Amino acid sequence: MAISFRTRLISLFILLLGLTLFTSTWAVLRAVDNNARANAERELLVAERVFETLLEENSRQLTDRTALLAEDFGFRQAIATNEEETIVSALINHGERISADLILLMNPAGEVLIGTHDLADSLAVIAQKTQHQSVPFSELAIAEQLPFQLVMVPVKAPELVAWVGVGFEIDTALIYSFRDITKADVSLLYQGSANSNVNSLSTLNNANERINSNNPTFDESSTQFIASLQNDSWLNQQTELLQRGDQRISLVLSVSLKEAIAAYKNLQTQMLVIAAIVLLLAVLISAVIAGSITRPIGTLVRAARRIAQGDYQQQLSIPGKTEFNELGDTLNQMQMDIQDREKHITFQAQHDMLTQLPNRHYMAELMQERLQQPDGNSFAAVLIKVINFESLSDIYGVSIMDPVLLQAANKFSNHLEDTDTVGLIAADEFLIYRQVNSSQSLKAFTSEIKSLFAKPLVCNNIELTLDTRLGAVNCPDEASNYEDMLRRSRIALNEARLTNQCEFFYTSGLEDRYLRKLKVTQRLQHAISHNGFTLLFQPQFDLNKKVIHSAEALIRWHDTELGAVYPDEFIPLAENSGDITLITDWVFAEALAQLEKWHSLGYELGVSINLSAKDILKDNFIDRVIAQIAARNITPRLLMLEVTESALVEDIDHAIANLRRLYEAGVHLAMDDFGTGFSSLAQLKVLPVHELKIDKSFVLNLDKDIDDQKIVRSTIEMAHHLGLTTIAEGVENNQSISLLKSMNCDAIQGYYLSKPIASDELTNWLATFNSTPLEPIYA
Repeated sequence: MAISFRTRLISLFILLLGLTLFTSTWAVLRAVDNNARANAERELLVAERVFETLLEENSRQLTDRTALLAEDFGFRQAIATNEEETIVSALINHGERISADLILLMNPAGEVLIGTHDLADSLAVIAQKTQHQSVPFSELAIAEQLPFQLVMVPVKAPELVAWVGVGFEIDTALIYSFRDITKADVSLLYQGSANSNVNSLSTLNNANERINSNNPTFDESSTQFIASLQNDSWLNQQTELLQRGDQRISLVLSVSLKEAIAAYKNLQTQMLVIAAIVLLLAVLISAVIAGSITRPIGTLVRAARRIAQGDYQQQLSIPGKTEFNELGDTLNQMQMDIQDREKHITFQAQHDMLTQLPNRHYMAELMQERLQQPDGNSFAAVLIKVINFESLSDIYGVSIMDPVLLQAANKFSNHLEDTDTVGLIAADEFLIYRQVNSSQSLKAFTSEIKSLFAKPLVCNNIELTLDTRLGAVNCPDEASNYEDMLRRSRIALNEARLTNQCEFFYTSGLEDRYLRKLKVTQRLQHAISHNGFTLLFQPQFDLNKKVIHSAEALIRWHDTELGAVYPDEFIPLAENSGDITLITDWVFAEALAQLEKWHSLGYELGVSINLSAKDILKDNFIDRVIAQIAARNITPRLLMLEVTESALVEDIDHAIANLRRLYEAGVHLAMDDFGTGFSSLAQLKVLPVHELKIDKSFVLNLDKDIDDQKIVRSTIEMAHHLGLTTIAEGVENNQSISLLKSMNCDAIQGYYLSKPIASDELTNWLATFNSTPLEPIYA
């Protein structure tokens, strides 16, 4: 059953007001509670200061009274002449006169002459102070398990002859008098020694029950005491008055939160009553308001349904002067503006709002219209990409780049002919349809476009030059629909980028290479998941030890649909697609398994594996390599990992860090294709490698090319100076081997020894090679 708008409106009013009342009431009650707690906290702070003042006042009065004794001539004379009976009599009479609980007399050396109580740990502190000062001072102390406030006054005749001390016990009367002043309850926790119980003086009735006698330390007892008060809704302030050795005195001031909050109980009740009355009135008023609102709404709803059905002729009239009248007038105006708005919406759907140029979807429609024109109206689609648009946007932002983009669009619009069409199909891509008669006219047109952007554009006194790249497609000869045209123009753009040109014209067959890459990438996924690779090994010969010491693992792939696919083709695609590490993991597993097999057959061979740039930068891949070596119990030095210089360009610091992890794990590292990169010497100084692998481009014609001989010789000498070994790949004749031996090259690899062969064939080849050594290797 549908709920009427009137009912929903009333419910909404009540809900909103109820939430408001609840929130405000809750806030007030919360504020009252917080205010009560804040007042209690202030009371505790004031009480603490009052207590400190009270102790100071007691100390001052006690000092004044004791000073009378210290200044008494007879008392000083008795001390000076050591009349013990007179001294004792004076101390007793004065102590009784001021109601003292403790009397102490010490000589200037800090030794006790007369004392009524055992001061334990406090005595050493008092004695030390008497030796370092000559003015009265006050101390808190525990004597015979009772807390005292003690003052010490020097006796001079006229030189210092003694110290007289008088103490008063801190008792229940004192803390009750303090409570009468501050209205805060007082608890004094104290302990005379580590073996004694923690005692308390408190204005609370059940203070002793809150101290657990099982707690061995003062801190535990005081913590348990305060925790029990907090559980009973007491707010507490603890102050350490004495902490000397095992003697502890702690003051705990407490205020009851229940009593503090109870003072505001009437206010809380009044707030709840007011909230209930307001909510009741809101229900009545909401019912009246909802009725007056819903009547014109019904009229408006019926008019809206009529307009939705396409009837824009009837005028809407609502009596009165309210917002509903304005809404009725708006509906009437809407009926008049719908046609214009529909045209504007269509324009927005087909154009870029900044440049007012056709967008991608509208350019597709315009191309279809051109293709449907009579034969003979062929045209060129020229895709223009502003290749530095993104970098300029990062620097200057939209406030600069939007006006610049608008200027570029205006340049196109002002330069093109009436039959041309230009559109903005992406933030940095323009598309132009131009009627052309020949390739020469198309080239002339693209030259005109490039010249448009030869001069910089100016915005806010900032000169910006837009770098453009063009890709052109002839339609309909090379693209008969918009999707084909756009894809092939992007292929032309990519070719321009790869060939470092400003423009490129699409030709038939160019797309086949991209389709081939797409097909290879798709089949590569199948090969990875279905173990479609094989591994071949090419032996490496140590010229010094005259043995085959290692073999390079080379991956091969023969696909059922594509046939033989060589690494030069599928490895770059695997790197771009992110699958290269999966392939490398497979190569590692196969190569290490073959390494174990060779060792089981008695062949002490190593294996070389090529690493991709993507592999080197992955920390988890390095972790897996190290873990596999450890799991298979393989000697790390028998594993040679080859990296190329180009692999280090992306993030050389990260690459070096990961290579160093492998180096420290005992793995041998080689710089592959050395001499073909851009920064060989600079990188070689910091790379953790053991070996340089001289690229075959310098070795294939080594016996004929003097320049190659110089390069190879200098490379070998440099490597040896750096403590590195060398291996030359691409060795294919005796003369090259002789030259490499004379240059002190450490190892060779190439077709002269063997082409890449399967693991089983390699063991047979080794048997044959060892029995019939080749010249001049063993010469």
